[in-house]
Amino acid sequence: MDTQSPVEKYRSLLSSHKFVFLVFFRGHWCPFCIAYLTTLTSLAPSIEASGGKVVIATSEPLNFLSDTRKATGYQGEAIVDPENELAKHLKQKGFLDVAISEKKGYTHGMAQPAILVMNKEGEVFERWAIVPSMMNLGGAKDRPELEQVWENVQAKLEGKKMVHSAYKKIGAVGLLWGKVFG
Repeated sequence: MDTQSPVEKYRSLLSSHKFVFLVFFRGHWCPFCIAYLTTLTSLAPSIEASGGKVVIATSEPLNFLSDTRKATGYQGEAIVDPENELAKHLKQKGFLDVAISEKKGYTHGMAQPAILVMNKEGEVFERWAIVPSMMNLGGAKDRPELEQVWENVQAKLEGKKMVHSAYKKIGAVGLLWGKVFG
């Protein structure tokens, strides 16, 4: 059992790597999250070869983490944070404002999808957080493509200009297309 708090774990990972590529997800039950983490899993070798650390974070109870790992193939670092301590910390520091929504089974609310890529010096390379609405199915869809986020981070690491000034968004059609043909 991890004895570090979610904030301590994040700080420890950040201090021991060139940067951390952090992705918040809703839970094992969310097909959009599962597809997103599957993509993240495929990018992890490239991210880690660049000195980064991939980390997923959720406010879903710990007993569901194995279901997420099984569905996505993701075996890396995970921060399980039912009290949303990390999300609150990142917001207080001005790094990222993760939306927290009420949801049955989440005692302190459910952290919505978000991305933070930050180096150990505190420089934010990328940040994005969903604003839940009816149009994005309560925070489920319209996430930036992770491949494009990673391409922009790579460019920043190399001192180059951003590759993408705007990200393609993953919607319901893209998710279904990937499930059927991917």
